[in-house]
Amino acid sequence: MDFAVDVDQRADCVVVSVAGEIDMATADTFGNAVESIASSTPHVVLDLSECTFVDSSGMRVVAATIKQAERVSIVASEPAVLRALEITAVDTMVSVHPSLDAAL
Repeated sequence: MDFAVDVDQRADCVVVSVAGEIDMATADTFGNAVESIASSTPHVVLDLSECTFVDSSGMRVVAATIKQAERVSIVASEPAVLRALEITAVDTMVSVHPSLDAAL
């Protein structure tokens, strides 16, 4: 699967949607997209519902976003992504939702 990041500015939040794998080859692209908006919006939603895998470099971007942004919500349903969020305890720091509608 190809990798893509989309940033969608909404009235009360910014949704950063990722499709594909977040790994060493793609984490910088993901990080650049998030870094540009994380400190300037009240709510960042990381939509990982189309993300199939995330490694430690991707989790570093998620952790940095949590530190920078006022509020972060994550959308995830892929078992491998949910497991990464659990292993790193990210799921105890921010809310993790099964759908974008639930996160908004």
